[in-house]
Amino acid sequence: MHGGQSKNNVYIDEELFEKIQGGDKNAFRELYETSYRPLYAFLLSLTQNSEDAQDLLQDTYIQIYQKSHLYQKKGNPMAWIMKIGKNLFLMKYRKEKERQFVRYEDMESELGFAQIGDIENKLLLQKMFSDLCREEREIIVMHDVSGMKFREIASIMNKPVGTVLARYNRSIRKLKKQYLNV
Repeated sequence: MHGGQSKNNVYIDEELFEKIQGGDKNAFRELYETSYRPLYAFLLSLTQNSEDAQDLLQDTYIQIYQKSHLYQKKGNPMAWIMKIGKNLFLMKYRKEKERQFVRYEDMESELGFAQIGDIENKLLLQKMFSDLCREEREIIVMHDVSGMKFREIASIMNKPVGTVLARYNRSIRKLKKQYLNV
């Protein structure tokens, strides 16, 4: 097995990029199947719209296919993939103003809300997610959904590790204070 997912961590064998560069369609399929769920959740946290997230997902994999030779064997391949997705998002949406609404039904299945049987718990999690700003959602999705390390998130966001860690902790405290009265 070259790639796979554990509970909160995506493992991608770096050799897949060399195989993709050589035209190996099975390696590309394996990379896609291993990484598309956390990448889609990340893109959805940015776009807040399933159609835009799907478009960016497709564009990201096109870039990966075309630029697999640029991957350098260091660090986390998932971080490299997410950085491509984020750069495409920034290029596409730089001139658009911030969207004012969130379609929670779009986020529901990819962020795990669909698997929650208790409707009250489901609604609470959706409400909690809506109370976070885009950057807070982005950090939480990358860390808690994709299992990325804070240094990898900092690299994607072009921010110092301390800033990312502080914003993550502040977001978690914000949720605890608002919903757990801590």
